[in-house]
Amino acid sequence: MMDEQNLNTILETVLTELQTVKLQVRKPSPNWPRQRLGSPQEEWKGLSSQDGSPLEMAALGRPFQVGMLYDCRTDSLIPDVTLWDLENLKKELKIKPQKNTQVDIITLDSLDEKTSILNMSTSLKASFLCGLIEVDGAAKYLNDTKSSKRQSRVTLHYRTTTRMEQLSMSHLGRQNIIYPEVFEQKSATHVVTGVLYGAQTFFVFDQWDSKEKGKLEALIKNFFSIDGKRDLKMTDADKEIADHLNFTFYSDFLFDHNLTSFQDAMQIYNKLPKHIDEDEKLAVPVQVWLHPLKHLDSQAAQLVQEISLALVSKSQEILEELDEHIMRCNDIMKDSVVNNFPIIRKNANECKSMLNQYKYTFQKELASILLNFRGGNASEEELGNILKKKEKSPFKKCVITTLLDKRQKEITMLRSFFNQIKEMKFDIVINDLDTLIYNTSIKNIVCLTFTSFHVCQSYMSEMERYLQAPSRKSSYHLSEPSEELIIQNFRQHSQSFIEFAEINQSSKTTRFFVHSIPDVEYLGATIYLYKRGRLINHNFQLPSKPETLEVDSQTEDSVTLKLRPQKSDLEGYRVEYKRLEDEEWKTVNTTDKSVKFTIRKLCPASTYQLRHRAVCQVGVSQASDTIEVRTLPVKNPLGIHAIKGNCKEIKDGKLSLYLLHFKSQFINTVKKIETCSFGNRTSIKPSKTIIFLGATGSGKSTLINGMVNYILGVQWEDDFRFKFIHEETSRSQAESQTSFVTAYEMNYQDYFKVPYSFTIVDTPGFGDTRGIDWDKQITEQIQECFSSPQGVQHINAVCFVVQASQARLTHTQKYIFDSILSIFGKDIINNILVLITFADAQRPPVLDAITESNIPFPKDEEGSPLFFKFNNSALFANDDETNSNDGLMFDKMFWDMGAKSMEGFFKALEKMDANSLALTKELLKERKRLETVVEQLHPQISTVLSKREEIRQTRDILNKHITDIDRNKDYEHEVDVTEIKIESIAGTSEFITNCQKCNFTCHYPCSLSNDEDKIRCSVMKDGVCTICPGKCEWNIHSNQQHRFIYETKKVKKTYDELKKKHEEAQGEFITTEQRFEQLWHEQETLINFINKCIKESQDCIKRINEIALRPNPLSSPEYIELLIQTEKRESKPGWMERVKSLEEVKEKAEIIAHLSDKLSPSNQKKCDDQDERKKDSGNNSDWFSTTCQGVEGKANVEKKSQKRKSSETTCPQNIKVTKQSF
Repeated sequence: MMDEQNLNTILETVLTELQTVKLQVRKPSPNWPRQRLGSPQEEWKGLSSQDGSPLEMAALGRPFQVGMLYDCRTDSLIPDVTLWDLENLKKELKIKPQKNTQVDIITLDSLDEKTSILNMSTSLKASFLCGLIEVDGAAKYLNDTKSSKRQSRVTLHYRTTTRMEQLSMSHLGRQNIIYPEVFEQKSATHVVTGVLYGAQTFFVFDQWDSKEKGKLEALIKNFFSIDGKRDLKMTDADKEIADHLNFTFYSDFLFDHNLTSFQDAMQIYNKLPKHIDEDEKLAVPVQVWLHPLKHLDSQAAQLVQEISLALVSKSQEILEELDEHIMRCNDIMKDSVVNNFPIIRKNANECKSMLNQYKYTFQKELASILLNFRGGNASEEELGNILKKKEKSPFKKCVITTLLDKRQKEITMLRSFFNQIKEMKFDIVINDLDTLIYNTSIKNIVCLTFTSFHVCQSYMSEMERYLQAPSRKSSYHLSEPSEELIIQNFRQHSQSFIEFAEINQSSKTTRFFVHSIPDVEYLGATIYLYKRGRLINHNFQLPSKPETLEVDSQTEDSVTLKLRPQKSDLEGYRVEYKRLEDEEWKTVNTTDKSVKFTIRKLCPASTYQLRHRAVCQVGVSQASDTIEVRTLPVKNPLGIHAIKGNCKEIKDGKLSLYLLHFKSQFINTVKKIETCSFGNRTSIKPSKTIIFLGATGSGKSTLINGMVNYILGVQWEDDFRFKFIHEETSRSQAESQTSFVTAYEMNYQDYFKVPYSFTIVDTPGFGDTRGIDWDKQITEQIQECFSSPQGVQHINAVCFVVQASQARLTHTQKYIFDSILSIFGKDIINNILVLITFADAQRPPVLDAITESNIPFPKDEEGSPLFFKFNNSALFANDDETNSNDGLMFDKMFWDMGAKSMEGFFKALEKMDANSLALTKELLKERKRLETVVEQLHPQISTVLSKREEIRQTRDILNKHITDIDRNKDYEHEVDVTEIKIESIAGTSEFITNCQKCNFTCHYPCSLSNDEDKIRCSVMKDGVCTICPGKCEWNIHSNQQHRFIYETKKVKKTYDELKKKHEEAQGEFITTEQRFEQLWHEQETLINFINKCIKESQDCIKRINEIALRPNPLSSPEYIELLIQTEKRESKPGWMERVKSLEEVKEKAEIIAHLSDKLSPSNQKKCDDQDERKKDSGNNSDWFSTTCQGVEGKANVEKKSQKRKSSETTCPQNIKVTKQSF
């Protein structure tokens, strides 16, 4: 035992050192522990106490007190056992203030940094690594490690000290020990001789973006400065960072509420200094000093040996390595890409679980060896063997790192793959195969299958077996397939899949799918093909981009190509081609895998772009690179010369004229609508339909002849021309040279200059000397041409032919424009083209006339109507030097100009889409229906007015001679009576629709000659007539040789005759009052019928206004009056007949005008007010009762009569006809 003098000397030295200890503020360095290794003071503190030096130790939240016993072998406190009496010990404690505060910002998250900031010794670190000690309070910060490699972390460390408690000199003497048996028990190795009190707090700020760590550190420094100078104004950028921070709080202080936000951290940080100043009892041990018990008694237990720093560092390295592997597993599981592939998350989670299990096992083994080693029962070699054993296990660093590296590369490749899909925005199903397999509308499923996400499964099984039996020797080696081969297959199949899916995404029978299935035969990736829900191919070869086409040969109308077959599941090729100036590609499929392929029916002397795609059973490949090739010019168009033999020569001479031979048939023999066909329909070429409309003399026929010569390839040098339309020379230029609507079908021939068939619909000219009756016939012919099943079903272009010189439109010319445009619906506006004839190089004046007239033509960017200029003056001129003037051949110049105009027109036509004419057909039908209703409305109104006059006359006679009537039943009076007259139409070649039940003419003239077709008559709706009084079924109507006309004449009748006639019809006696009621009833029936006609007329007008491109000019009375005055002023031959026709049309136009006015909001309100007033005028019985009274009653009758006359006067304007109106 050491003598008392020496002991006192050592104790005095220890107490002196304790009194001089001051806590220094320092900025920890990553290398700080290593910098202190060589310090004698560090070795004195951390490695051994055998030389009698006191041992300094971090408290780590453990409840240390002065006088407590401590076992350094297990780093544990010995509770309830002391050397001294606690009451006396407290009296002898020396307590000194030790106030100090330091704040550190920690940017590293390593265990070295954490143990350094907490002032942990190497021995204490070893115990912590092995799990021998349980930390508390702020020391829990040791257990907080990052969960992700992508996580950036900055930690703020706040530390403050308050006081130092230490033993006095007298208590360390042997004489003061009350419980010496402690030395014999050997349960403790040290006694606590000094405790430094204070508190620590760690503010941990995490951010899920490692690139922003610098900004995070700057934010913490700015708002948590050590010197207390803080800028409390937070910028928007600071708020953005702060709002996305995760905050964790570890402290020796206790707070009542959870702290989660950056603002919470700032508030707590500001409270910390006051918190401990207000109550020092809140301070806890932060640092302790231990004295070895063997210096007090040699029997006491002691720490025999301490583990070396090298082994501690190696153990720490292994544990941090395992933590890093776990972090990488977390990153894999949290990656958004993994959501689509659960197998990857499952593997990562299993790997993480086994790493945690292995870490726990490793710590337990380490703790067992460490305890034995400190007690002298084990050597460092045994501890080293544990570390070596780890590197021989399946958990060795290189293997786990390689395993996770490959999984990370797979995720990177998948992310790149899905980013490409996202950019291309096409639909791909992921990991939901059943949805597609059970969808019967899907015939093919092209599936990109990733096959190598499961290759680590065997190694993970080995890891699991090792954990179950750690003593078993593992001989398994990681033998994954070639990473280079997997990446190559992955890239190749992914790229081909994306390209193929992008091109074929619009397919309704093929869907694209991505999933993961283990398949050792096809590493990395492969393409599965499902056919009708059944897997038929595990390695389907998608066709790749073909090599560039090679031109083998070309002719005037064809190109022969060389193809290079691919080694894949091909069915053929799709060749795409278009002219250089076109936008739309045309396609043609090869029927086999032939090396050569010919595209035919091309235009001569034209440049074409060509490319091709490989075709497989589920789609087509990416297009090859485009090549350009030009077809040869036409050298000798034998086809043109050959057709001359089938044509009729109509003029012989230097320039022969031939009339093209057509096969003709009539669509409607009555209306003379004819179709003429040229050539045989053997080509699959598309077809275009154009209709020509214009005024008489605008040059339609000549223009069409010019177009046909251009299409047939006739050259200026040729000594012949073709005529498509042969004008009737017997007619004057004031009459249209075309007699009726004719559709000319030009079936495509190899020598055509346009790559399509076409149909030209030629129409007679509007506005010739035959007047509006002729224009009406033209409109009816066009309607029949559009509605007939053998007629025109669609239109590509409506060609409006005008003369260039018309600088201003006369009333007649404007009528012609409006008449033509009123035929079509609004859906045709984009298909209208203006063709200007007799044009030169200048801007045609007619364009200004069209613009000023507000005619709804499509316009170009400059606001002018879309137009094409033509000058056909040289069409029938020949190549003769005598035509030259001073060496200039003007005819040749005009011919070339015309050819260029034709080329531009047909190129534009090729790009124009077809219009179904739905609105136009409806419009023509509505116009015909309105015309029919108005035709019948006019005589019906006359009948009602006659019936009204009959009632009025009868009433007047009764009022004047009521006494005479009662005395004399044969009293005669004269009345107006409407009678039906039958007028023969035999020999007029016109048809009619008469109701056999009502004896009523419902439609005249009618275009339908067959009674079985009367259901298609314009007056029929849902199989019922809308005109006849009985609204009879369509099959009661028929064609007859007469029509019914209603005429009014005066007849003399006696009251008794009228009465008896009614009694005979009714079979009962009637009074005078009942006779009046019978007359009113007849009138009211007619009025109701007229109102229905008016309603139907208004419906027609409303619908026409909605869909018509232009109102009908013949529906405006004012406009017709201008035409009448023009006819009278010009007095051209036949003007009187034309004026008569215009007068008749004007009467009907006035009715339509009144009907149209009724539809306006202002007139609608006016008429409603008048109807209300009429409702207050009383009924017929009241009126009749008044007339049967005395003189006073007669006076009242006269007043009411005058009121009714006023209503009668306004009837045509008010449109609505009521019983009270009369």
